[in-house]
Amino acid sequence: MLLEVCVTSIASIKNAFSAGVDRVELCSALGTGGVTPSYGLIKESVELDILPVHCLIRPREGHFIYSIDEVAIIEQDILTAKKLGCKGVVVGAVTPEFHLDLKLLKRWKSLAGSMYVTFHRAFDVVKEPIQALEQLIDLDFDCILSSGQEEKALDGFSNLELWNKKLGDQILIMPGSGISKNNCIKFRKSEFKALHLSGSVAIESISIPNGVNKSMSFLQQEILESNPSVLKKVVQLLKAN
Repeated sequence: MLLEVCVTSIASIKNAFSAGVDRVELCSALGTGGVTPSYGLIKESVELDILPVHCLIRPREGHFIYSIDEVAIIEQDILTAKKLGCKGVVVGAVTPEFHLDLKLLKRWKSLAGSMYVTFHRAFDVVKEPIQALEQLIDLDFDCILSSGQEEKALDGFSNLELWNKKLGDQILIMPGSGISKNNCIKFRKSEFKALHLSGSVAIESISIPNGVNKSMSFLQQEILESNPSVLKKVVQLLKAN
């Protein structure tokens, strides 16, 4: 079973590698669902050359209906990820009616070229998900990342299982959101071929000396990093004979 880990730093990639995961989805701002990482982070992650890097392409937080300016940014980011050597990109867009934006998706798939293309959790807000799955198959997308149109994959399990049984032989259905060592076996037993999680914890806060305003909001923000012991446990559970 393939295990993809969402990471936001070089340290997290190294932790994922040491745990034996299969690939990483690289992003920034994990606490808001992830946005496109910086040029520097993409470059350093690819050059580390220890795990396949799939880059999240999302220009901002919030919904997945994009302006002309945002589309231009997305397309430049896809080309940048391709130029820097990412193995895949993770994209998604919907229309104001919450159907797939097929025109944009077709163009982005073309820009991605030979890269592996995943449709991200924008899928969890589309109307008529079966139709959307069939459309993504027609567009030759490789994978969808979904929580089954619920906030957490465990709550959307019945939808995910239905989609996997119906169309999982044509596109990889990868459950994500809330996946942990406590529930990953449920997904393995239901014959999903991939899972997505972060396995992250907040790293220890820095020591703030006297004379510094400790109440400043950016000093209170958590820094998340993948936890190798958590990831190793999930790997053991998923890859056991």
